Amino acid sequence: MHDANWPKHGRITGPVVMIGFGSIGRGTLPLIERHFEFDRSRMVVIDPNDSKRQLLDERGIRYVQAHVTPENYRELLGPLLTNGEGQGFWIVSHGVV
Repeated sequence: MHDANWPKHGRITGPVVMIGFGSIGRGTLPLIERHFEFDRSRMVVIDPNDSKRQLLDERGIRYVQAHVTPENYRELLGPLLTNGEGQGFWIVSHGVV
């Protein structure tokens, strides 16, 4: 997961929220891990399908089983993106209806 040989291109100071963990999310996660400094304990992945949850569990990344909709996005994402200090960072790797 972490390799000191990869260049770091930035630092994420706040929570990291990834919406969707399909093929795009699973491909994006290693890039984030390699090229950004961030607090892994402040990262969460939201996806309605938990079939790939083991990949997150192995990395110590929190998982929330939910579908983000126009009706629930504020209630769901608000607390996650404003938890603690720093600038929140979110990745949408799945179409949000």
